[in-house]
Amino acid sequence: MRLAESILRADNKEGLFFLLNSDVICDFPLKELLNFHKTHNQEGTIVLSQVTDPSRFGVVISDPDGKVKSFVEKPIHFISNKINAGVYLLNVSVLDRIPERFCMIEKETFPAMAS
Repeated sequence: MRLAESILRADNKEGLFFLLNSDVICDFPLKELLNFHKTHNQEGTIVLSQVTDPSRFGVVISDPDGKVKSFVEKPIHFISNKINAGVYLLNVSVLDRIPERFCMIEKETFPAMAS
């Protein structure tokens, strides 16, 4: 087990952890995110942001209830204006999905979770 993984699992009664992209510096409602995550019983919750020009970002396609269906990286044609905000609340079980090699979870792990 990797050191970071053992630290996240140790004495983690709720089995959850926040993950924030290092280029995200904002005031997010983390308590509300935690409450939302707990009431939806899923493996992960991702914060989305609406933008006027989504062509420069990874777009998230979700159903009307907010369940993620797919991710599209930098779409050429408009499909949605909701993008990944880089703020996540994840169950520690997600750590089992991340390979022990270089991995971009937005491109490998999250699409697998959505399917």
